[in-house]
Amino acid sequence: MQPKPIRALSRGLAVLAALNRHGSATVVTLARETGLSRATTYRVMQTLLEDGYVARGTSDDRFRLRLAVRALSEGFEDEQWIAAVATPALVRLTGQIFWPCDVSTPDGIRMVIRDTTHRIAPLSIDRGMVGRRLPMLATTVGQAYLAFAPVEERAALLRLLAASDDPADAPARNPEGIARLLGVVRRRGYAVRQGGPIWPHTGSIGVPIRHGGRVLGSINVIWMARVVSEAEGVRRCLGPLRETAAEIEARLAAGEG
Repeated sequence: MQPKPIRALSRGLAVLAALNRHGSATVVTLARETGLSRATTYRVMQTLLEDGYVARGTSDDRFRLRLAVRALSEGFEDEQWIAAVATPALVRLTGQIFWPCDVSTPDGIRMVIRDTTHRIAPLSIDRGMVGRRLPMLATTVGQAYLAFAPVEERAALLRLLAASDDPADAPARNPEGIARLLGVVRRRGYAVRQGGPIWPHTGSIGVPIRHGGRVLGSINVIWMARVVSEAEGVRRCLGPLRETAAEIEARLAAGEG
């Protein structure tokens, strides 16, 4: 005899998934989207609130996911999307613009290069980049990730970065400056770097990869700073990079990867 499913758990997961899609929402919105009554939806949200998975706004009565939700997926390896979807797209992008590209995902307060086209890019000057751990605030992949991450996650990461003794993380101790930087990245939709103390010989442009209400990681293009100016790098690479990000996101939405 098959055990009976726990309907309350199914309702809770349905509400959590709906909130994940919206980023923030009221009980009315969540009830309408899930088909549950407002009373049931409110009880679900109250449970998630008490367990620390959501937060409730004090002024707008909207619920938001908290960083604890991410812990639910700690045992799930979802990076098959990199090999199945992101890497082939970046190979095509490098074939179009000749400069190397990376796909990076967060690991603690660092971004880790999961794959790269440095090995095949005609204009690459760096090798052995896979697995390299990158500071978030000094890189375009890190800035793009932080700028578009959910508010709670971004705030938590910035607190951790501010407590770090790594000089590359020191800008996090200037909240106003970081807020301005990430605000600019959000408004224009990309992060850009020309030179800098860590990689003075390169420039880079990066955009986020988003799926199902999450920021999975970031992709970027790297060029030689003495050959390509920042303005020229943006002009030549931004359009193809955005098209590649849109392709990856569309394939993920279609269930690939």
